[in-house]
Amino acid sequence: MAKLLILDGHCSAALAFVRSLGRAGHWTAVGYSEGSFAPSSLSRYCRLHCEYPNPINHFANFIERIKNLVQKYKIDLVIPLTDATIRPLSCMRDQFKDLTLTAIPNEKSIELVCDKYRTITLAKELGIPVPKTMLVCSEEEVESALEWRFPLVIKDRFSIRWHGEKGVPGRVTFAYSQDELFTIIKKRLNTFGDVLVQEFCDGVGIGFSCFIANGKVFLPFQWQRIREKDPRGSGSSARKSLSLDSQIEKFSYELLVKTDFEGIAMVEFKKDTVTGELCLMEINGRPWGSMQLPIHCNIDYPRYLVNWYLEAQYPQKKKDYQEGITCRWLVADFLHLENLWEGKPVGWPVEYPNFFSTLLKVSLPFYPKLRYDHLSLFDPKPGIAELVTWLKGHL
Repeated sequence: MAKLLILDGHCSAALAFVRSLGRAGHWTAVGYSEGSFAPSSLSRYCRLHCEYPNPINHFANFIERIKNLVQKYKIDLVIPLTDATIRPLSCMRDQFKDLTLTAIPNEKSIELVCDKYRTITLAKELGIPVPKTMLVCSEEEVESALEWRFPLVIKDRFSIRWHGEKGVPGRVTFAYSQDELFTIIKKRLNTFGDVLVQEFCDGVGIGFSCFIANGKVFLPFQWQRIREKDPRGSGSSARKSLSLDSQIEKFSYELLVKTDFEGIAMVEFKKDTVTGELCLMEINGRPWGSMQLPIHCNIDYPRYLVNWYLEAQYPQKKKDYQEGITCRWLVADFLHLENLWEGKPVGWPVEYPNFFSTLLKVSLPFYPKLRYDHLSLFDPKPGIAELVTWLKGHL
């Protein structure tokens, strides 16, 4: 079996990858930024764990460290999981050509799917519904957005904006008034030079994922968000597998094929609970946080990805998976409750979850078809360590 180096060991997807690929018999090592907490490094399937300079702060030092690890341990495949490591490795992929394989899509597709504005523009050209969106490069340009309903969503064009060898993480915020909008816009323009303003889109979050290669789509999977860390919108703390929706499948196929992307990807939509209308949110052209759900449901994306990179082996076109499986990230559910305890934000335009009714739901540790992201009887250390770390920070 192969020797694999999985980066971004702090992220949720890393633990799903380590467990999946370790069970498949691969030798797995976990890398993570210096000083970060990496639950995946505690997995029984992790054979080696090592730190590296934070690529956002030390682009060149990070690359050198990874090259040294690859040579020292004779790594067959490097698997980056977040934009913080994908972008540097993509820019320096030629340096790894004679050393190892890297699980990175082509440069052109990475640039497209990482650019939220280009993604929205492409979706509009394909007739896929999107929120009203404006790319703002000056304070004067935001005037026309004042006709939209508040709150407005202000998000950076990239999750990480790279300036030479350093990266600046982006973020998503809400403006509930005209004054707040201009204050946020001014600050973002000073930092990034441009920023996206979007009309608020209500609805339930729907995720669609698949494996894509050579313009063909394999292993479609769909789920619905039940709870999010931030109830206003963020990564999910709990989600449930659904049967495939033909409209979502069609939109996702068209969008991903047009980007020339290869690998595993997730497309996020909002679905209006009354009308059923869809609205595209974004593409994640990388492993996503809720990776454990499709694995629980019998679609093991990490294994298929590694088989493709190492052996040019394609997965089957479609695979039956279990519907109605709920998967939760316990610590993220606690963060969800923390946010609810602070109360509904002033000016929030739609229904907001109730703290006490949500507490009752979160307090149920087991019920039929419930699974966990990190907690596992067969690999207990990562989940327990994460829970203890969270408790220490709150006691």
